[in-house]
Amino acid sequence: MNTYNRYLLMKKSTYNGLLIQGTLKDNEEGYLEQLIETMNYSLEEYPRTYAIRVDLRLPSHGFLDDLTRDEAVSYSIRRTKLMSRFKESLSEKIKAQGMRRKKMGKRAAPCKVRYAWAREQDTSMHEHYHLVLLFNKDRFFTIGRYKQRDSLASLITGAWTSALGCSEEEALGLVHFPINHSYYIEKNSEHFTDQYSDLFYRISYLAKKRTKRYGEGHRCFGCSTR
Repeated sequence: MNTYNRYLLMKKSTYNGLLIQGTLKDNEEGYLEQLIETMNYSLEEYPRTYAIRVDLRLPSHGFLDDLTRDEAVSYSIRRTKLMSRFKESLSEKIKAQGMRRKKMGKRAAPCKVRYAWAREQDTSMHEHYHLVLLFNKDRFFTIGRYKQRDSLASLITGAWTSALGCSEEEALGLVHFPINHSYYIEKNSEHFTDQYSDLFYRISYLAKKRTKRYGEGHRCFGCSTR
């Protein structure tokens, strides 16, 4: 570790020797541990891992105003398993994309989706979700364009469309890739330690307590199992 990184460690909070956003008191330590486990699970299977940060939003208040009572109740019930449906849909879309590539004679490395998510609400009218998605870098190494068929961006948008049960046009404005959304972690790289630390620092944001809405009957955090 160079002198500058040692200086940062002295000035900032850490968890298991890794820099985190905010103080340790500001974060749920159990969530931080689960984020590390999710990263490690991905690296065990894919020594070259591609991770991206993405934010998923719910439709505006006007969307609910336009629904009948039964439709609104149905929509509220469906929200309880949004992340599960999103992940299942994305996995199926990646599988189908692989089959299409193979039919075209192109290589399609295996790719299991791993993820961690946090449900938050601060000043906005509706809650939103912050996620980190982890993929096999030999399969995906960029998000591509939203409207490019089989790009990762289009697959993610399509999966959120499916999870919400809304139109593709409406879902397009509900999927947001923040600045510097892509991270690469390669076990055999001389930069592995820095890559690992940089990603964990970025996604430690998901573990912060302040914007979690506990006690509302919905989970505030979740991640992939092995």
